[in-house]
Amino acid sequence: MFRFKMLLIGGLVCMGGLALSACRSGEPAVRESQVQAPGVTLYVRVAGNPESGHVLIAINGGPGFSSHYMLDLEQFAGSDFAVVTYDQRGTGRSGSVPPEAAHFDLLKYVEDLEAVRETTGADKVHLLGHSWGGLVAMRYATLYPERVDSMVLVGSAPPTWQGLAACFQRINARIQQLEQVGIIPADLPWDDPRRQEALLRAYLSDPHFWFPADARGSAPEYSLLANQLTWAAVQGYDLSAEVARIEQRVLIWWGEDDPAGLPMAEETRDALTNAQVEYVVATRCGHFWHECPDAFYPRVRAFLDVPPGP
Repeated sequence: MFRFKMLLIGGLVCMGGLALSACRSGEPAVRESQVQAPGVTLYVRVAGNPESGHVLIAINGGPGFSSHYMLDLEQFAGSDFAVVTYDQRGTGRSGSVPPEAAHFDLLKYVEDLEAVRETTGADKVHLLGHSWGGLVAMRYATLYPERVDSMVLVGSAPPTWQGLAACFQRINARIQQLEQVGIIPADLPWDDPRRQEALLRAYLSDPHFWFPADARGSAPEYSLLANQLTWAAVQGYDLSAEVARIEQRVLIWWGEDDPAGLPMAEETRDALTNAQVEYVVATRCGHFWHECPDAFYPRVRAFLDVPPGP
């Protein structure tokens, strides 16, 4: 499995395992644990106070990313709010599973999310799904509606494979454009770490932007194998009928320059016919909210009604 360089946030987590720590003045307490889900052990990180009754579970994209790039969401965490991140099956610090598509189908990801929800002790949670994680969030909400308070869908995959396939074409066009100007090397194989890192630039509004190395939410780790097996497992899916039954509040956040294209966001918006939808298109922003933090964090904080920090 290829991984981008892992950045450990010095001083935030003093001890691993089940330890609870708050090492910097004003930083939320953080607990890391290994949680058993069906057929896999998941690495789970809880920042803040899950006993507050206000819990956000962040579901990362890819598929094949680990959750590391989502750590910046912990700025919402505190004594009255908890932020939970976890590495999905076969990625990051979670356990491996047999390299077969059957172990990466959408229902497996949903059951993993339910195992994470159970370990927080919260009866209802907010979900923030990014990209592929948005599809996991929507499917979870159709199967466990009583467990979902609200959802934030950031650059989310759409409810149908047909919509996703069209987005792949737009992303490939963006990659070719950046190859022509030399920003993405065209002569490296797909499994070369340098190419994988360069391909991330195609998802940015400004391909010269990069994730801050000295901050939470630096560049994501990536498993090409998990990505390939997951897409093989879910190919042809259509959740239109199921998604139409979702009734919770939903914030759809979309970067105007996301190469996946506004049609994908509009498909998700239009499919949520019974939900209470807020639809936001952010300028000068691509697939990752890290490019537009001044617009993203206040809007999400307001939507989730996160208490102000210290």
